[in-house]
Amino acid sequence: MGLLVGPILLLAGLLWASYHLVTHARYAGAPQVRATVLTAHYEQDGRGVHARRIVLAVPVAVPLDNLSSAPEGLRPGDSVTALTRPGHALLPSQLRWSLLLLPSCFVLVGLAGTATGVMHWRENPPPRPADPEAWD
Repeated sequence: MGLLVGPILLLAGLLWASYHLVTHARYAGAPQVRATVLTAHYEQDGRGVHARRIVLAVPVAVPLDNLSSAPEGLRPGDSVTALTRPGHALLPSQLRWSLLLLPSCFVLVGLAGTATGVMHWRENPPPRPADPEAWD
């Protein structure tokens, strides 16, 4: 079981974490500027409120990246501090390292499951096919 589930969890954790690590790398050293919220559209569903589109003026209009970690309650006219790069913006609160906590748990559980599965496989190898001449 560990040989099946372990690599799947490991791959899922690495893919999930890579998204956040790439975001950190893209905004490393990005200048912080004061920005004004131009538009903020939120959608409410059964799981809560989610940002659908947020545009900041820094001084030109740029969309906010990584909307899954965008704060709730921004309204047009609000003043915020933003990290900017050409054509993109991100709020400093969206670069929390705590966003890597759950993907890291997936990676660790995946590694443990894979290691356990490999050790079990080595200790109890599957039965080999019977020797056809043994029936004589």
